[in-house]
This record gives sequence, structure tokens and C-alpha cells, in this order.
Amino acid sequence: MIDGIPESFIGPLLADMVAHEVGHTLGLRHNFKGSSSYTYEEVNSEKHKEGKTIANSVMDYLPVNINMEAGVGQGDYAMTGLGPYDIWAIEYGYTFDRNLAPILSRVADPELQYATDEDTFGSDPLASPFDFSSDPLAYANNQIHLAGYIRKHLLSQFVRKGESWARARHGYELSLFLQLHSAVMMSDWVGGAFVHRDRKGDKNGRAPIEVVPADRQREALTFIMHNIFRDESYGLTPELLKHMTVDKWLDTNGFISLMEESTWAVHDRIIGIQSSLLTRLLNPTKLDRIYDNEFRVPSDNDVLTLPEMLDTLTNTIWSELDHESTADYTTRKPLISSIRRNLQREHLDRLIDLSMSSSGFAVAQKPIANLSTTHLTQIKAKIEKVLEHVGDSRIDAYSKAHLSDAKLRIEKSLDAEFIYNTDDIGGGSTGGFLFFKQNSQNKPLTP
Repeated sequence: MIDGIPESFIGPLLADMVAHEVGHTLGLRHNFKGSSSYTYEEVNSEKHKEGKTIANSVMDYLPVNINMEAGVGQGDYAMTGLGPYDIWAIEYGYTFDRNLAPILSRVADPELQYATDEDTFGSDPLASPFDFSSDPLAYANNQIHLAGYIRKHLLSQFVRKGESWARARHGYELSLFLQLHSAVMMSDWVGGAFVHRDRKGDKNGRAPIEVVPADRQREALTFIMHNIFRDESYGLTPELLKHMTVDKWLDTNGFISLMEESTWAVHDRIIGIQSSLLTRLLNPTKLDRIYDNEFRVPSDNDVLTLPEMLDTLTNTIWSELDHESTADYTTRKPLISSIRRNLQREHLDRLIDLSMSSSGFAVAQKPIANLSTTHLTQIKAKIEKVLEHVGDSRIDAYSKAHLSDAKLRIEKSLDAEFIYNTDDIGGGSTGGFLFFKQNSQNKPLTP
């Protein structure tokens, strides 16, 4: 045991790290597709442990394989040797044979998948550090189960007798990281396209671009909706929150802990996570990829479209507007929870930004703006219906103020967009500021 942890667990992790750095000294680059050669079920099977490593390369950044799935075995926690890609790459780099064709003929072998640092900025969801297996959704679900297990035992087991309750806050933050990382990992699958380095004439060569199947993109999107945009996803209770404090000692966390509030900032932390996922789903690059993928796939084949993706987000985030209720709401039991109100405001900000057709330079910006405007109009109509149906006497003050503000902002943004895009100089908007735009007569527009 080393500090209470079995050496059998720490040893392979150290060996993996050393092998990774030695690989660099031998000329190998990172291989962030190293974990994508085997399924999650394969990696955690006894048969796989007998003859293969958990990834095809030590040059990947691999998470620790802790399996929480019931009915599935526990594979190796870390790499227990070199992967097939490592051996293949060294064979190519250090062979004395002038004829490299036999070595290169294996380029399409599934166990030799490869992508390096600059690939992580592209469209391939498998070119990612700290993801795991050829089906990261299975791994992501496993991480959510692990986060739930940690939260369930924070107060009873994670904090031992005599320890500070600040440890509960530390443990919850660890579980929150698992949750966020899993969602970020799955967001890469939405609008994604696999990239292969095979060349023309290679044995079993693949096309260089392969759009991620629509059903896998939908599964990734559903994962984010379920695990990020629901209040229940965070496992927060009054009992847990009243124990999530922080120690203010210089010998523990230094000046960082001194500047933190003793009470955990619930709303700031949750909206920070939700906002980051909205950015990953609604940024122009992501939306452009989804739009272009529609053209890459034959029209008689299934594909995740921009309208479907935007519909999924709006329907999930504003679901309270779709259910008629005869209940009376109060500030303690509101129609829309405080966390959901924050999320809806953030989503509204994104739609308003996207609705401004002059806010981007890609051709896809115009259809994106049109769809966003449609969603704003639909949300406004639903808000009006809810406010009319529930009435002043039954709706809580928070929800009424939130919905009234959202309705007003939508109206003003639609009006502003109409004025903003009246400039037809050169066939379209010139991208100036609203109050300094000029019309076709070269006269300033009045607000």
C-alpha cells in the first residue's frame, strides 16, 4: 500500500507515464485516437485482459478505467504494456528495410488508429484526450454513475470522523468535474466527422471524411440534455449544501481558499457548466459543421439537421412552457426553478445573438439566423399562452418576472434585427453598430 492505495493500482499508472515520455524521446507524437480501437465492453472483459492493452497506444492521454457498470467486468485500470500502434510506429521509424510498403499496408487496421495534437481542433470526435473506447457514450454514462456514487457517499463515507466538512465540498467538485468532462466529450460527437489518413490505393483504404452516424449524434445530444440541463442531474440537496464549506488555512489550499465563500455558490457554478455546454453546441463552428454535414450525406440517408438540433435544445430548455397545470405556484415552489430560469436566460441570449444575420461571416449564418428568429417567435408565443393560462393570481413572482422579461427581450431583439438589416448597401448589412448604420440615402437611421 502507498498512502492507502494499492501498489498494483499505482504501478501501471507510473509505467504508462514513463513509457509515454520515452515514446517522445524516440520520436513518437501524441496519438489521441489511441483509446478508440476497442469497445468499452471489450476493454472490461476477461478475454481482453489476457492478451491486449486497454488502448492501442501509450501516446494517448488515458483516463483511469474505473468501471461502475453492473454486470460488466473490471478491465485493467491503466495500460499494462505497449499498444499495437506503438510497436507499428517504432517498426516504421527504425526499420533498416528500404521497402516500407509492407509496414504501411496496415494503415487501415482498426488497432492502428492515429490522430495527434492539431487533430483535436478538428471535427473528429475520437481525436480527443481523456476520452475512452470506440464508444465514449458508454464510458460517459459510466462516469455519470461514478459521480452519483461519490455524491451518495460524500457525507457518510467520503468525510471520515474527525475530518473537516470541507472535504465534502472537495468531493462534490470532483464529481462535478466527471459530469462536465463527460458532457464536453459527448458534445464533440454532435456535428462531427471522422477523419482517416488513408491514401489512395491503400489496402482496405477508407474515405478521408466520414460523417458521424445520425443516431450516434442524437445519443450524444440526448446525453447532454439529460445530464446537464436538468436540475436533478446535479444531486444537490439542502442537507448536502449545508455541509459544503471550505477551510481557510494557508497550509491547505493557499490563498485560493481564503478568497472563496464559505457557502458554495450554487447558481454561479451550475450556470457556468450549463453555459459552457451551450457554447459548445451553439458556437458558429459547430453550427456550420452540422449544416455542411447535411450536404455531405446523400439526401435519402438520415442525418442530424440544424432544425432538429435547435428544436431539441429549445424543447428541452423551455419544457415548462409545454405543460398546462392547474397548480398554484409560489416563490418557494415556482413554476420555473431558479436554476432553470438562469439556463433559459442564457439560451435566450444565444438565440438573440444568432438571430442577428450580420453577426457572422460564414454563408451558414443566414439560415442559422432565420431558424433562431423562428425559435424566438415560438418561445414568445408560448410565454404569452402560459401567462394568459396561469394568470396573475396563480403564478409566482419569480417566474412571472422572468417570463415577462424574456417576452420583452424577444420583442425588442426582433424589432432591432428588422431595423438593423434595412441597410441594403452592397446587397446586405455592412456589420456596423445599430445606431450608426446608414440607409441607402446615406442618412443616419434614427433609433
